[in-house]
Amino acid sequence: MGVHFNNPGDHTEEVFSIVKERLKVGDINQIVVATTTGITALKAAADFTQIKVVAVTHQAGFKVPGELEVPEELLQEIKEKGVQIVTATHALAGISRAIRKKHGTWMVTELIAETFRMLGQGTKVCAEIVVMAADAGAISMDSDVIAIAGSGRNADTAWVIKPAHTHGFFDMKLKELLCKPKDL
Repeated sequence: MGVHFNNPGDHTEEVFSIVKERLKVGDINQIVVATTTGITALKAAADFTQIKVVAVTHQAGFKVPGELEVPEELLQEIKEKGVQIVTATHALAGISRAIRKKHGTWMVTELIAETFRMLGQGTKVCAEIVVMAADAGAISMDSDVIAIAGSGRNADTAWVIKPAHTHGFFDMKLKELLCKPKDL
């Protein structure tokens, strides 16, 4: 049974502590962490030095056309600390979001995203970043990962997930809730 925070928001230190406890079981050797500004990835690099850490950023152009939200200097610092960076199109948005925004028509991938959001924004992001990391070849497919994400900035959600690629999306399994906010 996972920990439930009263509200979404910055619970990064608590999430990392919960993840460290879960890592003591010894069956997980990779973490995937969402990072919008690079700060959560930098914290993960400092806290998880004995395990593979993959940080997934927003795609270029998410806020400003052609630009990444994480400054290049910070990306370099994160990489120097041994964290692999994945920047890719959002698995549960991409072209589907463009169709919805232009034509007002919902597509399957955004409906899947909305369904995940019923469990919280961080849960949706955990599933999405694992698929993105898998498609980038950044994680091993033959072992579970711990995904860390949040409801906006910072972390408030963590799951143990059996990874899958986008073309095998429904083979992905959210196996173990570690923590999430209960007030969505």
